Amino acid sequence: MLAPRPIILLLEDDSASAEAMQLLLRDWGADVVHGADADDVSLAAGPRVDQARIIITDFHLTETDGVSAAQKLRARAPRAQVLVLSGSLSNDAKHAARGAGYAFMQKPTAPRDLIAWLERTNQLVE
Repeated sequence: MLAPRPIILLLEDDSASAEAMQLLLRDWGADVVHGADADDVSLAAGPRVDQARIIITDFHLTETDGVSAAQKLRARAPRAQVLVLSGSLSNDAKHAARGAGYAFMQKPTAPRDLIAWLERTNQLVE
């Protein structure tokens, strides 16, 4: 019997970045639910939101920051591991992510680095 595809909640408000990330994540084998903020993702995921294993968020979202958005989603998906991405050269995003206990990667993120993180993280949440 095949293992179920992991559900990844993707918060990204840049459409080009979101498309590229969704392709990569789906090729890896995930079921991706995308939205520009936590409310969009929660609505799109519906009752499956609590089954999410991974939350990937950009730090700079239109309405809020990715750490706050991830915390909102984790209220419904407490076992989900979180990865915060940021293209900012300041360390604010890195410090906020690590302060919340989340993983952090600088954008642009090499696909091999993201896949390596997914592989390690997926083993933790199985």
